[in-house]
Amino acid sequence: MEIAEIQPQLVQEFSKILSSKKLSHAYLFSGGFGNFELAIWLSQAIFCETPGVLPCLKCRACRLIAKGEYADLHLMSPDGMMIKTAQIKALTEVFSESGYESNRKVIIIQEADKMHPNAANALLKSIEEPERDSYIFLLTQNENLILPTILSRTQVIKFPKQTPYFKSVLEQNGILPTQAELLCQLTDSIDDAIKMAQTSWFSEGLNKCFQFVKLMKSDPDDAFLYLSALTETFDDKARQQVLFDLLIQLFYQEKWTKKIEKTFEATTMWQHNVRFESCLNYIVLESEKD
Repeated sequence: MEIAEIQPQLVQEFSKILSSKKLSHAYLFSGGFGNFELAIWLSQAIFCETPGVLPCLKCRACRLIAKGEYADLHLMSPDGMMIKTAQIKALTEVFSESGYESNRKVIIIQEADKMHPNAANALLKSIEEPERDSYIFLLTQNENLILPTILSRTQVIKFPKQTPYFKSVLEQNGILPTQAELLCQLTDSIDDAIKMAQTSWFSEGLNKCFQFVKLMKSDPDDAFLYLSALTETFDDKARQQVLFDLLIQLFYQEKWTKKIEKTFEATTMWQHNVRFESCLNYIVLESEKD
C-alpha cells in the first residue's frame, strides 16, 4: 500500500520538510496507521540515489529499503515481550560507526513503547547528542506509553486512522461491510484486520456477539445461559480482549450507554485478573440504572 494513500496529509507535510531540508534527527510516530510505511518512505528519501527531494522508489537503495535490506537502515523490534537494554546498547554502537553505503544512518524502532526503562535510558544519549546525518524513528500505537524523557526529546507526529480508506481496503479484500466496520475499530493495522477476518474463530465469535447482544435486549436470563457459548470461542487472553472490544462497539451501535460503561468496567476487572466468566456476568447483570 502506498503511504500517500494511507496518510496523504502527513506525506504532504513531510514533503515540505524534505524540500526545506529540515528533517529532524528524532521522531516519535504515534498511532499504528501507516507509521512504519512513512518511516520507510522517509528512509528512502534520505538514501535515494536519484537526484531530487522525494524518493524515486526505483533505484537500488529505494528497492532494498522497501525490503528492509539496506545496510545503513537498521530495524529493531521487541525480542519476545520487550526491547531489551542489550539490544539498544548494540544499536547505539551503530551511531559511532561509519556507514556502509553512505555517511548517513537511519534507525527504525518498532513498538518503541515496549522498551525496558533501562533500554530507553540507554537510547537517550544518542537522541540528545546525535551523530551527524543520523535519524531515529520511534514507532508506537500510543505515545502515553513512552517515557516522558524520550517524548520530550523527539518530535511527536500523530497518525490519525483513515477509517474510510481502511474500510474500503477491507471490503476490496472480500470482507463484508458489517465486519469491516467493526474491524476498523479493533485494530490500526490493515494486515492484522485481514488476517483476523480470515480466521474461523473471529467469524464464529462475531456471530455469537450479535446473538448475545440480541438476547441482552430481549431476555437477560437467556443471555446468562448464552455466556458459555462466548467463553467457548473466546478462550484465550488475546481473543477475550477482542470480545470486550467487540461488545463495546456493538453497544455503541445500539446507543446503550449503561452497557458500554459496564463493559469498560468489566474489562478493567478482567485486566486485574478477575475471572473472565465473572466479568461477562457483570456485563449481563441488571441494575436499576440499566
